[in-house]
Amino acid sequence: MIGGTQDNSGETRVAILSNVTVTASVDTSFTFTVAGVASGASVNGDTTSTTTATAIGFGTLVPTVPVIAAQDLTVTTNAVNGFSVTVQEDQNLTSANGADIDLFKDGNENVAPTTWTSPTNTLGQEKTYSHLGISSEDATLTAGDEFGTSLYAGNFGSTTRQVFYHNGPANGSTANIGATRVGYKIEIASLQEAANDYINRITYVATPVF
Repeated sequence: MIGGTQDNSGETRVAILSNVTVTASVDTSFTFTVAGVASGASVNGDTTSTTTATAIGFGTLVPTVPVIAAQDLTVTTNAVNGFSVTVQEDQNLTSANGADIDLFKDGNENVAPTTWTSPTNTLGQEKTYSHLGISSEDATLTAGDEFGTSLYAGNFGSTTRQVFYHNGPANGSTANIGATRVGYKIEIASLQEAANDYINRITYVATPVF
């Protein structure tokens, strides 16, 4: 301490260092799962038959009796911009004798989800003998809440169909963010060709956006 009446003086020195760089990293994570759904569950208001994670078996189809199957999809990720899941079939459900089951509806591959209707069953127009459609419970798709009660689309043959989407990190359990249910509905009419070996494969593609 300096007191009294004497003069005093001093110089102040301040050092400022502004180029300290702080860094960190966070590993990316992305997990996508598919699970079967038991018989008697619901997908967009329709009651399901049993599926597994790797198989959808519609069984023996009866004319004018639709069958619905579903699978549960989950995503866990820290991707800042979320993810998108699409689905596509490799071919129509096709038998060794060349018969097939076309996509909803009557082979037209509807883009806009619409109310389920039975095949028109017009003689000589085989695309009207049966159809298979898809639905999703995800209310936050890129195109918005497209699907509702018993609404189905058919554009997952010649192109991919988005069925699950979120624009940020997901926890693998919260509806419309980390989890959703996808449904498949099939119906034949009386003219659908007989065969016991109809088969195709569907592929899910889950893409994170970091």
